[in-house]
Amino acid sequence: MPAGRPAGSRSRMFPMRFKPFAALLLGAFATIATVATPGHAATSASEQTCRACHTLDTTKVGPPFRAIAAHYRNDADAIAKLQKSMLEGSTGKWGSATMPPNAISADDAARFAKWIMSLNQPAK
Repeated sequence: MPAGRPAGSRSRMFPMRFKPFAALLLGAFATIATVATPGHAATSASEQTCRACHTLDTTKVGPPFRAIAAHYRNDADAIAKLQKSMLEGSTGKWGSATMPPNAISADDAARFAKWIMSLNQPAK
């Protein structure tokens, strides 16, 4: 026990009566962070690399995620094709820009490809 504090005293920095409130606040912020991400997409470091060139709705270096989803809408192999492009890179699919291979696991690439294709679904 620190000097100058009587035995059994509570911390003055964070009194016990505020702990439930703090837990509630943390839960609320975690929920907001999840809901604020469209389609509950993950934002791993590797996916942040994708976002350097792609956005949801506007063209940067690469096409927007919604345009990719629309382009592959009727393609039964869309997820596999997107996963392959993420892992191996691609050239000539969207103009002259080259997409380099990404340091992302096959599972993460498949999950992210599924998220991209989910953008074709109507909002709930």
